[in-house]
Amino acid sequence: MTENINPNIPAARRKIARIRCLQDCINCLQTRKPFPDCLCYVPSQLEYTATCKTTFKFLEEPRKGSKVVKEVAVTPSTSLLVSGEDLCTDEGKWLRVMKVNGASSSTDTTAEHTLPGDGAWLLLFSSRSSTDDTLMAVPVRSEEEKKEENKTSALFFKITVPKIKSWEGVVEETYAPILKKHRGEILPPDENAVKRLKSLEKGWTMEHDSRLVQLMSQNLFQEAENLGSLRGFVDSIGVSSYSAGDGETANLTDDDPNTYWETDGSEGMHWLRLNMRKGTIIKSLSLTVSLADDNYLPETIIVVAGEADDSKVLNIVNIDWDKTTETEIKLLSNLTEHYAIVTIRIKSCRSHGIDTRIRSINLHCLEERSLGFDQDFFKEEQLVRYPQLQSFSREIIYRRSIVLQRFIWLLDSVIHCLIPAWQLAIDNNYSNDYNSVINMQHLRQILPLSRKRLTLIDTLLKVSASDPVDRKIVYLNRHAALAHRADPSASPNYSSTVFMQLYEGLKPRNRSSSPLTYRWSTAYDQWWECKFISEGIVDQGGGFRDSLSDLAEELCPSDPDAAMALPFFVRTPNQTNDDGNVNRDCYIPNPSCTDLEKYEWIGQLMGACFRGREILILSLAPYVWKRLVGESSTWLQDFPTVDAAEVGLIESLTNMDPETFALTGRMWSMLLSDGSPVTLKCDDDGNPCPLGYDEREDYAQQVRDIRLAECDKQIKALRTGLLKVVPEAALEMLTWQELETRVCGEPEITVEALIKNTYYQHIEEYDQRVKYFWSAVKNFTNEERSRLLRFITGRRRLPVSIFISMGKNDSDDPLPESSTCCNTLHLPKYSDEKTAEDRLRYAVYNCVSIDTDEY
Repeated sequence: MTENINPNIPAARRKIARIRCLQDCINCLQTRKPFPDCLCYVPSQLEYTATCKTTFKFLEEPRKGSKVVKEVAVTPSTSLLVSGEDLCTDEGKWLRVMKVNGASSSTDTTAEHTLPGDGAWLLLFSSRSSTDDTLMAVPVRSEEEKKEENKTSALFFKITVPKIKSWEGVVEETYAPILKKHRGEILPPDENAVKRLKSLEKGWTMEHDSRLVQLMSQNLFQEAENLGSLRGFVDSIGVSSYSAGDGETANLTDDDPNTYWETDGSEGMHWLRLNMRKGTIIKSLSLTVSLADDNYLPETIIVVAGEADDSKVLNIVNIDWDKTTETEIKLLSNLTEHYAIVTIRIKSCRSHGIDTRIRSINLHCLEERSLGFDQDFFKEEQLVRYPQLQSFSREIIYRRSIVLQRFIWLLDSVIHCLIPAWQLAIDNNYSNDYNSVINMQHLRQILPLSRKRLTLIDTLLKVSASDPVDRKIVYLNRHAALAHRADPSASPNYSSTVFMQLYEGLKPRNRSSSPLTYRWSTAYDQWWECKFISEGIVDQGGGFRDSLSDLAEELCPSDPDAAMALPFFVRTPNQTNDDGNVNRDCYIPNPSCTDLEKYEWIGQLMGACFRGREILILSLAPYVWKRLVGESSTWLQDFPTVDAAEVGLIESLTNMDPETFALTGRMWSMLLSDGSPVTLKCDDDGNPCPLGYDEREDYAQQVRDIRLAECDKQIKALRTGLLKVVPEAALEMLTWQELETRVCGEPEITVEALIKNTYYQHIEEYDQRVKYFWSAVKNFTNEERSRLLRFITGRRRLPVSIFISMGKNDSDDPLPESSTCCNTLHLPKYSDEKTAEDRLRYAVYNCVSIDTDEY
């Protein structure tokens, strides 16, 4: 037993408790209420003990160089009573110490030192230390923990009132369905600390949580695969040999007694190596074996710390299998210092066996030197990319990050119970099979923090894969397709387009032919073979990819002036409105097109790209991607990505005074995204009625409802096709941004491509301002270059022409300005290169007025 859990609560009821807590937390997110007290639990105090004989310097503030409040000489028997609310900064992890019980500085007699005020600060470990990895202090283990480790006391099996002082344990105590007599004793919380964690600051919305998660998820530690239960303590596992490929190392950490890692090599040369996380101190290390393995059982094991040229033997274990039936081989327990590398060497096996089988590695550690997202991580330089967060202090953001990480830990601990992968593979109709235990609708934008989500998605894709029996051959006439794109009116049935040629060519040829499932694994990198008419090309993959590119270009042309070759999508009104400045390259399903079968096929192609390595660049509005993935969408937040001018006009209409309203001459009519007129109220002659001032609220609501639903049928068909290929459970665990990226790929914008598309007006190419500009662009990330493109043109992808002109503002180091209607950047003078870069970066993140839901 540990202080994190109550041993009286069965594992199944722990999961129930966590799921119940998740449901309450999701409701809190939805209603913008504080999270439950148990999730924000902080113990009033904890007890630590010093790890070595030294002198502790207690500081007035949690920063190096702060005033020393008291110096106390300590020994390993010295105990510290500390606040349960610790603090991590970029200098390391700090403890707020209230009392010290141990040897004084002048004598070896026991003394008690009470620190003034609310306590003083002790640096538990430094994040920048490279020479001393030993922790200053470690948590005191309870008597119950010691009894569990030794298992020598009969009282161990009679524990009925365990003491709980971790938030995980408190969650389980609060929500688990257990009898009162089996409940643990929750140590008193620090009420003020709990209140601070629970506090939902005024003005903090779900959008702020979303932006905070984006910031954190882009800086998550990338864990190695197959670490399983060791994930919290090791960075990676190395082994001496493999008998069945790299995947077999997962058998050491999968908690499955039926799987194992088997060596393959010379006798006495087998080993397992643990690369420990910084600061971890091993509490227990053991191996699990099976007696049925007979001469595969290890007999002599040596545990070594460090590299070969600087190693230290920690333990030698000899096992007499004729006298023992234990299947757990204990190797180490209760170490007092950190070792970066621990190697388990298997020197001999039972009955002179050559190879060995290990069922699992079992490891637990007292502490780890992992600061996660410390308070100083949320400094001003980080927040410039997330302007929504800039009005809040780093302390507030830090505390919110702690609660969100706790929430995600809960989710990850039971996510395999929420998504029943086996159920999703038994039928083609995923949407009918899928029934999640909890609704993830309101936590989509928090999911990128999950460490287990993407692995689960990959598992869902693998179990639902259906590889083709043979590759279909499609005959394409690209000359006819190009002629149609030049003059779409010449072929009103669109039969000469690449889209229609592929659609017809991939249909089952007869009733006995099976339709394509499009659920191909990544092993199949060419889904069909193209035979190009009147072209001397042999398709070995390149032609197939060309057919996808041609199809995407026909659906959503990258050239804003190109004719629409197909009727399935239309340019959003934002593309033609001069007063918009983002999403000017987006498309939306055509509200007037009712060929839903084709939309369903497009959805299947999107699903195939989601599964595989190919991309289908469809520049759809974020509003559409949200609908496809199943996220909720709203008029004010999401429809501006389709028609920002209409959203602004409708909202201003409801607030107009009568005189201004009279000048609008508004009628009971409206236009859809494709330009189709809709009459909401007409006279006897069928003409739209004039809109009265008192009717404007009713009119505005009708416009909102109709525009939000204008392409419901088409989006539903796209999603139906998508769900034929991608399990709904996988789709539910994605954000709309992730779906777009997995279908369309990352919109790569190189410096060279930007230079090629840039022209200069009233400024020379060799002007110092231009040199500073390109220097900044070279230092930008791909995302920042995409944002720069949107800042100048309203579009996220090339090709598009960019014009650079002189700045309009003569003040010192002003922000740059842009005119998206004419794709022009007005570049001011800057005092130096660094200032130019900083001002440009600030502008692309902060000066896009209707950028309400971007990356």
